[in-house]
Amino acid sequence: MDYIPTKRAPRRLWLQNLSDQITVEGPKAGMTAGEATALKTVVDAHIAKMDATDAAQAALDGARETEAQSTAIGDIRTAVRRLKTNPTYPGSGVEGTLQLRGPESGFDPVTFKPGCKVSIVGGQIRIDFTKGEADGVVVYCRLRGSPGWNKLGIDTSSPYFDTNPPAQAGVPETREYQLRAILDDQEIGQPSDIVSIVFGG
Repeated sequence: MDYIPTKRAPRRLWLQNLSDQITVEGPKAGMTAGEATALKTVVDAHIAKMDATDAAQAALDGARETEAQSTAIGDIRTAVRRLKTNPTYPGSGVEGTLQLRGPESGFDPVTFKPGCKVSIVGGQIRIDFTKGEADGVVVYCRLRGSPGWNKLGIDTSSPYFDTNPPAQAGVPETREYQLRAILDDQEIGQPSDIVSIVFGG
């Protein structure tokens, strides 16, 4: 078996140990001091490359997170939507020049209705949903028989997990869920079918 770990994290630790020990331990097994130092130089150079890769990955992850949190796309949509309401817009020709018309998709934000199904996974209620071309869904819940809906949260990728415990420990309850799609932070379309599940007990 190869003595050098194949996985990256254990390999990084193994290399560091080699770097720390080789100039002392190598000569005990017959290495010259020059050979041990030369090997340490090779090991340290490779460790430096690994560390540089990790730093670059961390910077990339941070940049992507910053990009994901940007409100620019929503602001652009709002500005273009306002532009399209101007009386001179239809005959201006800017729709083609600025590429402000997307491909026909059949997605109608007025009539769209998200799909929804529920199950219990790992002691939590899992809500799988379809959002079409919407940005995400708002998740509403109520106990069966309750008059109103409680907003649990917003999710942009399926599934959503309801982690709330039962109202009374050990007492089963029937929860009902309904979803609404959101686009540019506004609820759109039609509510999903109401789905229910017995939870707790």
